[in-house]
This record gives sequence, C-alpha cells and structure tokens, in this order.
Amino acid sequence: MTKFETWVALGSLALGIMFVILILSFFNFLIGPEGKGPSLRNGLSEAVDPFGATVQIVSISGAPSLVLAGVAFATSTSSAERKPAFILIATGIIFVGGMSAARIVFSKINSSFVIAGLDLVPVLFILGGIGVAALGGYLLVRSKRARRNLEDKIL
Repeated sequence: MTKFETWVALGSLALGIMFVILILSFFNFLIGPEGKGPSLRNGLSEAVDPFGATVQIVSISGAPSLVLAGVAFATSTSSAERKPAFILIATGIIFVGGMSAARIVFSKINSSFVIAGLDLVPVLFILGGIGVAALGGYLLVRSKRARRNLEDKIL
C-alpha cells in the first residue's frame, strides 16, 4: 500500500506540472499572436495585470508545490521507501526544465507587458527545483542506507 509521503510527493509533482504549464501559457499570452502583446480583434490592447496574474499563479500552484515537496521530505526521512525520492527528483527536473523554457519565452514578451519581478519567477523556481531534486537525491541515498541496515539486521 502506498504511504502518505508518496501521495504528498505526487501532489507536489502534479502542482509542479500545473505551475509550469500555467507560467508558460501566461507568458505565451503576454507575447500575443503577433509578438506585440495581447490584443483584441480590432487592434486595441487588452487590459492585463501581469503582476496580479503572476502572484495568483505562484500562490495557486508554485508555492504549494514546494511546500508539499518539503512535507514529503520531512515525512519520509524516517522510512526506507524510495518512491517519494524518485517523485521529488522528477518534480525538481520538471521545475528546472519548465522554468528554463519560461526564461526563453520571457525574452519574447513585449517590453510594455514586462513588470519588475516577472523575470525573477523563473529564476526562483529553477533554484527551488534544484533544491527539490537535491532533497529527493538525499532521500534516495538515505533509503539505500536504511534498506542495507534493515537487511543486515534480518540476516
């Protein structure tokens, strides 16, 4: 039966995927159909609040994903199960890859829609992804040691 920490790690993975998709789609929206930004059909510019949307995306999926990764790490330090470790490593890889792609897409956004701090979101979550992957790697190494110790006690 799957343990609690595995389910929490899966929740972190799902929210991480959702965050990457939301940021990439929001950045693509800010680029617009012709690279001039979001506009209506008659050529008028659409009212957009990039700061509000970014805060909303980060608070709905990005930050909770990192928090759940921390909870999964904290609850699985006492067990010898490897599944949460692999899931956390995958979550970290998704964050790093997705936010690297977001940095590339960010460079194509029209300067009138770029606000202060918008360029920091991908960088912060790349660092967060590296941290999550490192926690998963630590759990993986620790689970190998715990399994080895359990096998030594049985024999």
